[in-house]
Amino acid sequence: MAGKITLFVLLTIGIIAFDWFRKRDTKKSAIAAAIFIYIIAVGYSGAILTRPIVPLFIIHLITLIVAYAGLMIYIFKKSFKWYLFVAPILTFALAFGLNFFDGSRYES
Repeated sequence: MAGKITLFVLLTIGIIAFDWFRKRDTKKSAIAAAIFIYIIAVGYSGAILTRPIVPLFIIHLITLIVAYAGLMIYIFKKSFKWYLFVAPILTFALAFGLNFFDGSRYES
């Protein structure tokens, strides 16, 4: 699994670098790199936050895949769809809301 994640990261960095070498659009490449770092950070922290609630964790993984697809759309078509990148954050809000209303269920 770690090997697949490493290949995923290297492939994405390679796609961003190849696009920059081909078009020399620094702004687009910097935004794509920032979005990719955002996806990694939200994915890691969301995995920790949403793992106790399995359906929410699955929704979080799906929204990360959609956000990655949005990154690829941005790289290849230069069409920025902001709502695709906000969707993983909504799983955080849902997890906090469920924890607030229902409790964490880890109390003694």
